[in-house]
Amino acid sequence: MARYIFAGNWKMNYTIREAKEYFEKFLQYIPQIDLKDRLIIIAPPFTALYYVSQMLQNTPLKLAAQNVHYAEKGAFTGEISPPMLRELRVEYAIIGHSERRHIFGEKDELISQRVAGAYKWGLIPILCLGETLPEREAGKTLEVVRNQLERGLEGIKDLDPAKVIIAYEPVWAIGTGQNATPEQAEEVHSFLRESLRKLFGERASAVPILYGGSVTPENVASLMAKANVDGVLVGGASLDPEKFFKIVSIEVLKESHKGCSLPDYSSLSKDILEIPQKYKRLVIVGASPKPDRPSYIVMEYLLREGFQVIPVNPRYPEILGQKTFPDLESIPSDFSPEVIIIFRKSSEVFPLVERALKLKPKVIWLQEGIENEEAKTLAESQGIKVVMNKCFKKVHQISKWNI
Repeated sequence: MARYIFAGNWKMNYTIREAKEYFEKFLQYIPQIDLKDRLIIIAPPFTALYYVSQMLQNTPLKLAAQNVHYAEKGAFTGEISPPMLRELRVEYAIIGHSERRHIFGEKDELISQRVAGAYKWGLIPILCLGETLPEREAGKTLEVVRNQLERGLEGIKDLDPAKVIIAYEPVWAIGTGQNATPEQAEEVHSFLRESLRKLFGERASAVPILYGGSVTPENVASLMAKANVDGVLVGGASLDPEKFFKIVSIEVLKESHKGCSLPDYSSLSKDILEIPQKYKRLVIVGASPKPDRPSYIVMEYLLREGFQVIPVNPRYPEILGQKTFPDLESIPSDFSPEVIIIFRKSSEVFPLVERALKLKPKVIWLQEGIENEEAKTLAESQGIKVVMNKCFKKVHQISKWNI
């Protein structure tokens, strides 16, 4: 799934004629958008789905429905089934939006059934969560969204993080012009990510989490700068093709984590800077599929630059299209890694370095914050260079390797 997701929810707006006028304008903007790291989704009303589906053929835009029933067919007057949507090339479905919950009275049980039904039929559910203003003022925000998350996903037993999206939309911010602050959004998104991890294991932390609620061209950059905001679900502003273009084309600049600032490259020693010029076969221990993790950022850059990379992580079958291996011992003997990059806790470093030395690398590269002099001494005693990166959080630093 794309690193950043921008979804436009048209709600009950636009006839087929108006949809045609919209896309005549919006599609002209598409060549100006760098789509390498982002996905654009449009959710028109049901009546326009077929026409919009035709218009979006041969474009990179994806189509979503604003709701979906859980059954394949049956006596459900006014409902739309997953197979009906799939026939229209719909790939996503918004489920549990606050307007469905609070205006139409949809409860967690029904929302859970809708999510499970969409998931079963190959639609990617966009599960919406959010608290009301009284719930926030009562300090119940995290309790509310945790319950909505757990109940909304209880029908999915083996969650694939590439086939579910979560959208946090505080009810008090939807259509009011009052959005959550970036700090408020980050607090809830971080909590939801940890809750997903507890529910489904480490791999679930890669599920994209969008923010929705009065998103505009003016506030989207500050929201997207937060580490756990993977995209936005846009309501009113998505109805204006120019405004939506400004939103989907922003430059995403993630804030660095505390204690991790862009280093002064002039202070980096020459032997560190020349490593990528000498070596091309690398192993990343502790590689993660989560886009905001340092190991993901580093691996993505290395692959793009043509390096041969083997990720090591026992929890995932592949990361960024590369087969993963559960441990260093399982790496093919003919790979002969030249550099081993370690992203693990300090307490795990020494045994990892011991095993890494058996692969006879030229360099062992440790993430900042790992201080294990015993491991460093052991590696250096066997002629292995041990280096510490200034800050893996910034891709900009890795790009400096080519100077």
